Amino acid sequence: MFVHLGGDAVVDVRQVVAILDARRLLHSPGARALLERASGGRADGTAAAVEEARAVVVTTSGVCLAAISPETVAKRIRELGHFPHRETPER
Repeated sequence: MFVHLGGDAVVDVRQVVAILDARRLLHSPGARALLERASGGRADGTAAAVEEARAVVVTTSGVCLAAISPETVAKRIRELGHFPHRETPER
């Protein structure tokens, strides 16, 4: 099964390793540089440029930047039945 990340970008849910919040990562110059190198800017398979990214989807074959939130990516994967639901811990 594949999950749509926006634009022309889709990823095989079996290859998803991590879904990260791009806005938090982009505050670090080192992380920004890593994402720019890994994604190649707006290369094929990338749904968003680094500045527009809301989610970073790390797969076994690379990194894809998505213009949708990490929560939306996780929800789409859960709806396919391939991602366990994680309860939010009580504070």
